[in-house]
Amino acid sequence: MTLLREVTERPLDPGYALMARRRAEAGEKKSERSVPSLVAMLLVAVLLGAATTVAVRDLRAPQPVVARGRSLLIEQIQERSAEVEALSERSAVLGSEVDELQRGGLLPSALLEVNRLDQLVNGAVAVQGPGMVVKLTDGSGGGLVEPGDAPAESRVRDADVQFVVNELWAAGAEAVAVNDERLTSLSAIRNAGDAILVDLHPLNGPTYTIEAVGDPEEMQVEFARSAGLGFLQLLSAEYDIKNEVTTSEEMHLPGAGSPTLRSARPPQSGDENTTEDRSEEDNG
Repeated sequence: MTLLREVTERPLDPGYALMARRRAEAGEKKSERSVPSLVAMLLVAVLLGAATTVAVRDLRAPQPVVARGRSLLIEQIQERSAEVEALSERSAVLGSEVDELQRGGLLPSALLEVNRLDQLVNGAVAVQGPGMVVKLTDGSGGGLVEPGDAPAESRVRDADVQFVVNELWAAGAEAVAVNDERLTSLSAIRNAGDAILVDLHPLNGPTYTIEAVGDPEEMQVEFARSAGLGFLQLLSAEYDIKNEVTTSEEMHLPGAGSPTLRSARPPQSGDENTTEDRSEEDNG
């Protein structure tokens, strides 16, 4: 009975009661100091925020050396751009003078003929005539997907276009263009990711049209005898790359423009004498 009466009258243990009383007293003292503490914490937060803002502003502010370097680069870019514009204008003026000389008949006919043939051979001017057309289209990889979404192994690659172009040259092509990009002796066909480039100009897929001007009948025969036809069959059977080989009675291939001169120089007097001596020897 004594134990039951003690539990009923004092349900909280004396030790717990003592700790609760101490915590209550500490809470009262803490509450008395809460306002000054909050003010101090607020001041510290404001000071820290101001210091952080100043540090970030100083870090993001452009340094004098960086600013001077940037200004110097901008000036150089502007100077180089002005030089390029001036040279382009000079090139246009010289081209106009050359055209006037050619139209005026002031140049020898032999030189005009050589110049015309050079422009046709190096692809500087547009050409037209009959020829052969080869089309390569990205495959679907054997699945029901659009050509543009075909897997990598079923897409036309730069090596495929290169092989067909080389076989057309070997078959007797006189001029070749890929998707209206005229090829010259300096042209490069390369891949950049999934895109095919001709002289750094991207080609639009999924169909790549290779046009070759020349004798259609002779080119067809030579292309069939070469490895080109077998290569197209391999692409179709192994990679589902579709191909189409046809002939055309009239094609128009655009010009690639005048090539960039890399090692040319004005002729010297000794060069002219040497040319005349060689001409006399050939005539003799």
